[in-house]
Amino acid sequence: GSRGVPPLARSSPPRPPGPARPALWLSLLSARSQMQALSVLLAASVAFTLSPVHQLARITPAHLSRHDQPLALATKAKKKSSVKQPMASKSGGGFGKKPDGAAVAAPSAAELLKKSMDLYDQIQRDQRLLVSSGEDGSSDSGSDLGFSVSEYVVTVRLTDCVSEAADAFADWVPICVLNLKCSTSADTRELMPQAIGASVKEILEAGCASVSMLRKAPRTKVQYAYEPIDSYNTHVFEGLFSRSDRKAQALAELGIESGASPADVKKAHRKLMMTLHPDRFVGDEEGAAAANDRMIRVQQAYEELGGGQGSATSGYAAIGGKGRVDFSGALTREQLGALGQPRVAQQMAIDRQGWRCGIYPLEPSVCQEFTLRNVMAAK
Repeated sequence: GSRGVPPLARSSPPRPPGPARPALWLSLLSARSQMQALSVLLAASVAFTLSPVHQLARITPAHLSRHDQPLALATKAKKKSSVKQPMASKSGGGFGKKPDGAAVAAPSAAELLKKSMDLYDQIQRDQRLLVSSGEDGSSDSGSDLGFSVSEYVVTVRLTDCVSEAADAFADWVPICVLNLKCSTSADTRELMPQAIGASVKEILEAGCASVSMLRKAPRTKVQYAYEPIDSYNTHVFEGLFSRSDRKAQALAELGIESGASPADVKKAHRKLMMTLHPDRFVGDEEGAAAANDRMIRVQQAYEELGGGQGSATSGYAAIGGKGRVDFSGALTREQLGALGQPRVAQQMAIDRQGWRCGIYPLEPSVCQEFTLRNVMAAK
């Protein structure tokens, strides 16, 4: 017969009936055929034993069904994932990340002020360069350098506040100078509220350095205002020591006593203006001229005493009368924007509508002078 092929594959001998059928079938095979059949069965048995399916059946717990096996694998994966891994740095590996992965502490208000003062000095140097470029004849005003520098005095006050600092800051108190460097085409009136809003931490720290009780004031009750430094020097600083003399002259001009109420000031002013009206001097040119001169002095006295300021109750805002037109008044939250948050424009190039600002505290004696006036007025 064919070599290696069992006879069973070529012919089918008759199957004996009954239980003795397997024994009868084997008895009909030759010894050689029996050996070949046993070899085939042995090889099949070994192959089945080594198959992946059989191996999986052996390592899978007997009590798990076919549907339970994925759950067992999931449980195993969960246990593996529960092993603690080294924690990533909370700083996210970004700018300022410390080598040991510790979180970077935010700079203090004092550190922010020091950095802003350094920037103020740098902007002042730029301003001197701007001035010198105009003086040496290279340009009319230095505008060819592409930037301008402006200086402002920033003031603060507290509203609806019951803290220890309430009386001292009931009216505006000048606390620092802010210099603004920007493009010559920029509108500083639009930039200043944003510059103040971005620098509130530095501004308040400057005030706290001069008047420590300001630290106890709630930040949500603080209002901010500003004016050009030239306006401040003319109407506020230079007039600070002559204020009492000018007030006494104004009272005498209106014919009222010291301590007169705003209503008394207004009444005296109205009466004098009616008395000096040009219609009363028809045909009297000399009298009309004298009345006109007196009318001008009365109006100036009225403004010196705070008249013509509408419903405003700020003595600081009334300094200088109507001639002081550059004081901003209280800035709104919308104008200030996000408080204490840097602006994108502070990182942009100046010629790309970027800007820079620095803060420098005023002399503590100046701040304390105005807080003392506010406390005296409150009493």
